[in-house]
Amino acid sequence: MTARRFFFLLLIFSFPLTTQAGVSSADLPGNLVWYMHADLVQMRSTESGGPLYKWFDDEVIVEINNEIGIDLSTEIDSVTAFSDRSDGTVIIVEGPLTKKSQDKLLALAMLESTVNRLESGGKEYYHIIEDGDDGDDSDGDGDDEDHERHSGNDPLDDFDGSAYFSFSIANKAIITSNENHMQELLESGGKVSGSQSHEGSMFVLTADRSFVQAGLRPDGMADGDDGDWESNIIRNTEQAALLISDSGGQIAVEAQIVSTDPAMAASIGSIVSGLISLQAFNSELDANLKSLIQNTKVKVKDNVLSVSTVIDPDLIVSVLDD
Repeated sequence: MTARRFFFLLLIFSFPLTTQAGVSSADLPGNLVWYMHADLVQMRSTESGGPLYKWFDDEVIVEINNEIGIDLSTEIDSVTAFSDRSDGTVIIVEGPLTKKSQDKLLALAMLESTVNRLESGGKEYYHIIEDGDDGDDSDGDGDDEDHERHSGNDPLDDFDGSAYFSFSIANKAIITSNENHMQELLESGGKVSGSQSHEGSMFVLTADRSFVQAGLRPDGMADGDDGDWESNIIRNTEQAALLISDSGGQIAVEAQIVSTDPAMAASIGSIVSGLISLQAFNSELDANLKSLIQNTKVKVKDNVLSVSTVIDPDLIVSVLDD
């Protein structure tokens, strides 16, 4: 199992979904490129999340259980993943991951990669090095030269070649692309030193029952000097955030974009509102989709564009099944 696949195995189940309060800026570093928090417990325990979780269980969890014998539905509660510009990517998986499952993951890693056992402050961690990569540290400080790029555009990039992981903190699996970051997390018991009101920190959308929270700084994602509309939007977007949560038995979706230019936010808002208005009069549109469009609200305040809607969970499942 390569470092990239090991990361993917622990992270894949969280993307289609996401503790009661979710995460806040106090739980995340200040200089983030992206973050994602997923809560499987909330998915399993809420009326709106139930149908989504059942679909996910049928399509993903059962397959993983059949392949490697680990039942994520009973051993994983939540996942928090993020990447910053200096320390690379961190994934913290919380839940009662059994010793048997830990041993299986370690054995799978050793099948296709070199795995070195290390220790920091009396706590054990491992360095998984993809076969064919010498895992050389150019300056001896635990920062592989591959991690100088930290673009954050692809969450898997930082794990090309190697990764560090540990099960030494109770009910946590910690995966990092940077050894120093691993050692810091082991010392803190897996607790992240959050940004609080750090100037320029990424904003976090929250709800009482959050399934998924995610955020992104799109800078650097636009290709070259292309003058097309999409690239221009990316270049003029400081931050984007997404929240999927429960709202009275329905799925609430909220997205926010912070633009560098209020005029850009207003332009995008006008386009989205226009598209919604056009589809609202489409007689051939499915009734459920028409209801979704009618429930969609667009708001622009200064340089912040907000789009929100409420969706029947069964509609989401039907779309996923198609």
